[in-house]
Amino acid sequence: MRAALLLIALALYGCTANPEQTVSEGNDVRLQLGLAYLAQGKLKLAHPHLQTALTNNPRSLDASLASGQWYLATNDVDSALSLYQQTLSWQPMSGALFNNYAVALCVAGDWKTALTYFDKVTLDPAYPHHARAKANKAECLARTSHDAAQP
Repeated sequence: MRAALLLIALALYGCTANPEQTVSEGNDVRLQLGLAYLAQGKLKLAHPHLQTALTNNPRSLDASLASGQWYLATNDVDSALSLYQQTLSWQPMSGALFNNYAVALCVAGDWKTALTYFDKVTLDPAYPHHARAKANKAECLARTSHDAAQP
């Protein structure tokens, strides 16, 4: 359980949605509020803002990533996986999405698929957190080894 929480924390760090981004840059006040609450660990306050941001713009990568992270933070891994899969259908080359989907897969115990998606992060040269994705992959591999050693 502790490893899962650490992995989730690593995923939150790797998101492209940035709570310090100004409203004029992000152009979505609800998303910015949701991200700010999410960064503070105020999950109940974050949820309605993230939900509204995603409803208002269902093809917003940042809203999808933030909502997926909210699902992971609330231990709703299935909803995070579903959202990330939907997002992959229209955003097939995002390093942030590959990283966050891989983290969710790892938390769900689908390590083989997770490792594939961690490797896909390199396909997005504009993604600024390649080192974080490598650290997430290493954590996933360590979790795989640890869980395999358990009876």
